[in-house]
Amino acid sequence: MFRRAFRSILAHKARFLLPTLGVVLGVAFVVGSLLYGDAVKTSVARAQARAQADVAVEVQPSLLATPLGDDVVQQLHAVPGVAQARPLADGYAFLVGKDGAIVGRSERAGGVSYDPGRYPLSAGQAPTGRDQIALDEFTAERAGYQVGDQVRVIVNGAAHQVKVTGVFAAEDPRLAGGGTLVAFDLKTASAQFSPTRGGYTAVDLVAAPGVSQDAIAASVRATLPPTFDAETGASLNSAPSDDKLTDILLLFAAVALFVAIFLVANMFTMLAAARARENALLRAVGASRRYVLRSVLAEAAVLGVIATVLGYVLGIGAALLLNRGFSVVNGPDVPLQVFSAGALAAALGVGVGVTMIAAYVPARRAAATPPIAALRAGLAPTAKSLRRRNIIGVVVCLLGAAITAAGIETQELIYLGAPLLVLGLIVLTPWLSLGLTKLLRGPLTRLSGMRGTLAVENTRRNPRRTAATAATLMIGLSVCAAVTVGIASVAAKDAKETETGDKADISVTAIAFSELNSGTTADIAKVPGVSAVSPLTPVSIKLEEDKFLNLTAVDPGSAKDFLPLTVKEGSLDKLADGIAVSTATAQRYDLEVGSEVSGPIQVLGAADQAVSLPVVAIYDAPQSADQKALISVQRAPEAATPQTILVKAAPGQDPAALRKQIQQTLANPVLTVQTKAEAAEAASSEAESFLNILYALLSVSVLIGALGVVNTMTMSTLERVREIGLLRAVGLGRKQVGSVLRWESVIIAALGAGIGLIAGCALGAVGVLSQKGVSLVVPWTQLGVFVLMTVAIGILASLWPARTAARTPILTAIHTDTE
Repeated sequence: MFRRAFRSILAHKARFLLPTLGVVLGVAFVVGSLLYGDAVKTSVARAQARAQADVAVEVQPSLLATPLGDDVVQQLHAVPGVAQARPLADGYAFLVGKDGAIVGRSERAGGVSYDPGRYPLSAGQAPTGRDQIALDEFTAERAGYQVGDQVRVIVNGAAHQVKVTGVFAAEDPRLAGGGTLVAFDLKTASAQFSPTRGGYTAVDLVAAPGVSQDAIAASVRATLPPTFDAETGASLNSAPSDDKLTDILLLFAAVALFVAIFLVANMFTMLAAARARENALLRAVGASRRYVLRSVLAEAAVLGVIATVLGYVLGIGAALLLNRGFSVVNGPDVPLQVFSAGALAAALGVGVGVTMIAAYVPARRAAATPPIAALRAGLAPTAKSLRRRNIIGVVVCLLGAAITAAGIETQELIYLGAPLLVLGLIVLTPWLSLGLTKLLRGPLTRLSGMRGTLAVENTRRNPRRTAATAATLMIGLSVCAAVTVGIASVAAKDAKETETGDKADISVTAIAFSELNSGTTADIAKVPGVSAVSPLTPVSIKLEEDKFLNLTAVDPGSAKDFLPLTVKEGSLDKLADGIAVSTATAQRYDLEVGSEVSGPIQVLGAADQAVSLPVVAIYDAPQSADQKALISVQRAPEAATPQTILVKAAPGQDPAALRKQIQQTLANPVLTVQTKAEAAEAASSEAESFLNILYALLSVSVLIGALGVVNTMTMSTLERVREIGLLRAVGLGRKQVGSVLRWESVIIAALGAGIGLIAGCALGAVGVLSQKGVSLVVPWTQLGVFVLMTVAIGILASLWPARTAARTPILTAIHTDTE
């Protein structure tokens, strides 16, 4: 049976080529995602393990406000089984490059206390004093710094001019994720990074020979109060379980494989029709239905194995590309293991599974061929009624539409209703194709004469085949349209709110994981042309054990002048004596004017005095303003630092010119200074970048869909060689034959694009309407690009079949047996 399958595949190489390529692309997507994800996790875990190879237990305060000083270090050193207690201090330190920008990823900009055991020097000497640092080798190379250079480092929002005294080797999870390491001496690091300023952020314990990590951890917990956490080295060095990037990549790979199922199913359906007489002969000489079924599934299995092997090889290349692409943004390449048992098992399951699932229904139809069919010279498959399929499609569509519509109020329902709606449309596509092609007949006949009529009738001849081919494009384009509408609508809302809603002319914001220096507000206020400034400081009130109310501390006197708030109840004039909350926050916490909010005020987990404050106002605010609740800045803890500073320009002062003056005054690359227009443009640019990433991920699905159109046109041309020869014999020229095939291809592609874009826009609209305060925006330009892309796919898909058909000699074509 498998020998026959191999012979069949070799005999029909051209027919199997494109479907196999579709599965290969899907398998490669899966393998590349898994290999790269495994490499990242392994690299991070290995870096963590090597960085803390001798650490048995790490002790940290459970609350940032808990002091961890020399007294605690002495207690830990006295714990039985501890050979060494090694204090350390780390936090965020941003290295400024020669171009004035931050080196590496800001969220992984590590500042550490230098430890010769963990960071062995490769050049220079260890840092001593506040004006000296050491850099890791990769950061020094990337930034172009060497021992003796004067550089700028930003810590706690303040820029410091320091000297590079050493370069060290390091394997650290932050470097694996594209970060940097800036090392200070222990005294300097503890003064900068410890919340208690002078203490430590953690203490690493080294075990004496023969003492287990668990035993030391238990002793530490018995020695120290519960305000300290003790974590074993094994727990610290375990591989990260959260792998969102791999999950996202696999989600798009699943979409591509779903499209590939239609491509393979269409190929086996057409192949079964072409080999109907062959299957009938097998039945006539004694082969059972089960044998025919198994023989077709054997072909699918062989095809799946071939696709798996090729897909795995291509997946290695995809993983290398991902590795190189992310290394440009993140940092050094991660070590890639080209063989992974998990990735190979997934590739086999996906490659063989997809082809066999796709081939099962065509195989059953092939097995049902009656033996008497072998006596017929030309066997045309009987077209089955679409009635049952249409009923099922309508029911699934209505159910999906109802659930999706309900998602406007309950957003989670969209994730259930949208797939059902798309599935229903796929089931209904044969019926929809008949109706839509009927509408196209008149315009195409007027535009292209008999060639247009022939093209329309050929697509109507087998609506199931047309539908299966169109579905390969429909799925990818529907997802593209949905995300385009959704992101365009949200981006337009954010840009509009930023440009028209904000009362401030300029905003100064610290990048992620940085902060504004305490003197930044005063520096901005001194800039000529500044009318007023208002710092916004994030704090929180701990209501219960795991329940917090996040607030923004503001100057009560300037809140109304700077923030785009519409007071619904109460008054902001009383903010000095209480808190104000947004309508959404009031609903979430069941608050109203007069309600008491009690608990300790916190900054990044560091608790301050407990308060009990009444709600004095409830307001509406734009979502982009992110002002969920307000409190007077006078009540913020001393450790609180602003995250944003709002600036108003003096009357007649150009905001753009003032922005440049502020930027020059601050000269701090961790601060983003923007006018309202620039902030709106940045929001749009961010949305566009996100869309481009999604398009790149969806391009595999669209490519497989295009292969589906090429495959259908190619196999359809091979089936109709004699028919095309007869058309040539009665006067249809080569160019006219090519024109007919091009129109067929464009019609099929247009069907898939039309249904997909309409469905995608509808789903995107529902998603937009489920978001409070977001208005629907239809990005006609992007949708127009999709339409042009579809026409191009249709034309390109017809080139090879049209060329083949046009070059076939008339007499050869007439005498061809299409079986």
